[in-house]
Amino acid sequence: MPNVVFPEGAVVIDGQLHVYYGAADKVIGHAVAPLQDVVDFVLEEQRHSWTMPRVYMLSSDRGRAMRTIETPPLVEVERLHGGRPVLEPDPQHPWESRVVLNPAAVLVEAGEELERLMDAWQLTGPERERLRRAGGACVMIYRAQGAKGSPAGHAPSSLGLAVLTPTLELVRRWQEPVIRPDAVFHDLGAEDARCTKIGDTYYLFYTGYTTERPRFPSFIGRVHICLATTQDFVHWELHGPIPGDVNDVDNKNAALLPEPVDGKWLLLHRPIYGRHPMAIHLAEADRPEGPFHSRGLLMASYRYREFALSWIGAGGPPIALGNHRFLMIYHQGHMDWDGHREYDLAAALLDFNRPDPVAARLEPLMRPRGDVEKVGDPELGVDNVLFACANYVWRGDLIIPYAAADSRIFGARVPMDELVAALERLAAEAPEVVPTKVL
Repeated sequence: MPNVVFPEGAVVIDGQLHVYYGAADKVIGHAVAPLQDVVDFVLEEQRHSWTMPRVYMLSSDRGRAMRTIETPPLVEVERLHGGRPVLEPDPQHPWESRVVLNPAAVLVEAGEELERLMDAWQLTGPERERLRRAGGACVMIYRAQGAKGSPAGHAPSSLGLAVLTPTLELVRRWQEPVIRPDAVFHDLGAEDARCTKIGDTYYLFYTGYTTERPRFPSFIGRVHICLATTQDFVHWELHGPIPGDVNDVDNKNAALLPEPVDGKWLLLHRPIYGRHPMAIHLAEADRPEGPFHSRGLLMASYRYREFALSWIGAGGPPIALGNHRFLMIYHQGHMDWDGHREYDLAAALLDFNRPDPVAARLEPLMRPRGDVEKVGDPELGVDNVLFACANYVWRGDLIIPYAAADSRIFGARVPMDELVAALERLAAEAPEVVPTKVL
């Protein structure tokens, strides 16, 4: 039988992998290679192919049939400004010349705090008056990338600053990034921040992409959750990787809840490896800056008929509804059987008075629509993606700044009362299930 290599045995001796195989169904062959080289090769192939790391998905959906992504949303979402971008790349700024994406955002209503910030920002008279007339400001800390550089083929991410009205009309944009990828713990990029105000301080949890201690020798780096704090968005204190056990594995998508629950500050995060990967986990700390210790899995993706794999990650910091209840926007990632991806936005009602805090889920809330949301930059963008790192309530609406196709920033709004009511109806219809995990 020609053209046959059929292995049936392998051993490791002094770091060398010895493979014994049938050759052409006639003789027995023997091949040797360094074990670490083989492992690195397999992992490198995984990193560059359409396959993903292991994804944890729920095995059942409380007795329902497998879900479909075609389910119509229970509430209508409006794209702001006719679906046009609210922030685009600036070819005059090398650090943001290709894409802008995944913004953190904080609402600052008109008043003493906004006046203080406008002084710190040195806004012009017309810019100040515009924000006063608008009733406040959306302060946006967005991720940006320019041309690919070093390491070869990599475009490091910086964090830029822009101030917009609460309904996302641009007022001021800074020409230089406020956080550059020049610290050792994020020397490959500062990415995908979420911002929560506690007292007079703004806490920015973001993904630090670093060359330090890559998970595997063939990887150029690893990702971990980092913290920066500020009181004016221009001057930042970089705290580096957050302490605790949440960075024991590659981790990202961290969002701090705006108030403590039973005396603990809670952090949403998404481990990439380990137990229950690519799902939303919960960590707790006595202080907003940590150290954070994992409480385990909070929620994982359902299985969808149209996709081979599905996963989820936190969006912006959840909105407090009172009595330990929160509204959470999150992203759904999917991969079909041909390796094509889709990222959608979804909503959940969290109730920490329940044994299982996930009271209801509305999936999807938004899906990519039109070329402007589906087609990204040919080098740095990722097609067919909606991704949110922020949300806030403005005059009865939930405002969601989001990135589309990893290339531009857009805005959407949905009536807050309608969204919460829809989730509460879903919660009332679903039987409560006591979780097997410890929260």
